[in-house]
Amino acid sequence: MRSLIFTFRNTLLFIFALTFSHFTLAAGFTGIESTVNNFYKAYLSDNSANNEVLISKYVSNELMRSINDSTMCNYDSDNSVSAAELENKCSQKHECKQYKGNYICDWYGVWVESDVNYFTKSQDVYPSWKSNIKTSIISQNSKESLVGVILGAGADPKVKLIVTLKQENDGWKIISITE
Repeated sequence: MRSLIFTFRNTLLFIFALTFSHFTLAAGFTGIESTVNNFYKAYLSDNSANNEVLISKYVSNELMRSINDSTMCNYDSDNSVSAAELENKCSQKHECKQYKGNYICDWYGVWVESDVNYFTKSQDVYPSWKSNIKTSIISQNSKESLVGVILGAGADPKVKLIVTLKQENDGWKIISITE
C-alpha cells in the first residue's frame, strides 16, 4: 500500500511539474508577442506625447542611438547637440545602399532608412493599422527572439515586419526591425 501511495504521489508531482513547465513556456512566448503588440498598439495610437517613455520601455538604447544619429544627420538637428558633436557624428562614413526603393545606411550595425519611419517602414500610418496588429513568433532562444508582425487589414495596405528583440535585465527590447 505504501508503495502504491508513493508511486501515485510521484506521478501527480510529475504531471504537475510537466503541466507547469508547459504553462511557463507558453507564457514566455505570449510575453514576447505581447511586448511587440503592446509597443505597436501604443506607438500607432494618437497619443504621441508619451513616445519618449514608450521608446525607452520597448526599444534598446543602441537602436535608438542609430535612429537618432541618422535622423540628426539626414535632417535638421533640433539643437540637442552642439555643432561640433553634430559635425563629428555626421562626418563619419556609413555604408549606404538602395533597398526596396529606400535609401538605407548602416548606423553602428543597424540599417536605417532615411525617408520612412523606422518602426513602420512607411511614411504613412493607415487607420486599420491601429486596430489590426498580428504577431507570431518566428524563432526564439533565451537571448534573442524574432517576431513576425502584420499591420493592417481590409483595403488599407498591409505591412509585414520582422522585429528582433533581445533579452535585457528588465525584459525584452527591440533591437531591429526589417521588412
